[in-house]
Amino acid sequence: MEVRLGRINLNRQKQSLVLAIILNLSFALGELLAGLFANSLTLISSSLHDLSDSGALTIAYFGLIMAQKRPSQKRTFGYKKMRILIAFLNAFILAVLTFIILRFAILRLIHPATVQSSVLWLVAVIGIMVNGIAVLSLARDRTSISIRIAMLHLLDDFLSWIAILIGGLMMQFLRWYIIDPILSIGISLYVIYGAYKIFRESASILIDSTPKDLNFEVVRQFVLNFSKDVIDLHDLHIWTIGEGERALMAHIVVADNLISSYHQLLSRLECALKQEFQITHVTLELECDKCKSGENVCKF
Repeated sequence: MEVRLGRINLNRQKQSLVLAIILNLSFALGELLAGLFANSLTLISSSLHDLSDSGALTIAYFGLIMAQKRPSQKRTFGYKKMRILIAFLNAFILAVLTFIILRFAILRLIHPATVQSSVLWLVAVIGIMVNGIAVLSLARDRTSISIRIAMLHLLDDFLSWIAILIGGLMMQFLRWYIIDPILSIGISLYVIYGAYKIFRESASILIDSTPKDLNFEVVRQFVLNFSKDVIDLHDLHIWTIGEGERALMAHIVVADNLISSYHQLLSRLECALKQEFQITHVTLELECDKCKSGENVCKF
């Protein structure tokens, strides 16, 4: 029964994401065309922002599909890092495109051009409505971390559209067309900052860095002080496998006794690491204090 409910919930999450992707992607393309028509760099840069959010939503959807695939003999850890790799590439491409828009915005700041401001604020109103619908479609499944991240992206868009609406109305009634490149530069810098954070975080996971919210030395001391049976610890590695999955492997030095006598220690330590640091995959190798592996372990 629980498995069936889990599948129903997963399918509902995928349906919510598909709806949000279709809404966001369709609007982003329409926004790009409107920006070209209205000669507005604000709309063009905002369309790139929305395209990046469509990419984030697609990654979340892809992650749900990959989560259903089981590990194989060829891919023993499964496909958990595929969505991280896609996020890495998405952030890189987004940053390159945004830098191009930023260059044009700076030139437009020096030589302001007339903008069809009525198109700008009308698109902003539609953008607020589209993002509102997309957020509501995801709200029922906000218990999922992927869904919550997607909602944050859409809420960022919602706030951006409010700023664009105000700027469009100011251009409409005050003819301050310099607001267009200023808004474009602001949005571009915000997108570049977001892309940088995603790029840095995904790169860190891809090279198997210690999770950013874990202190390596704290974990090391936790294991060393867990029991008086633990004499020493070395070859400690902590990394992220995928969303919500962390792994740890280490060599633990103990007294020269039967392995079976340490079964309870290993079980308790594994549970403690999961509860204290949310480490889901723990691999511990026991070594006696008189036969520690070292540099000459492979020399006969």
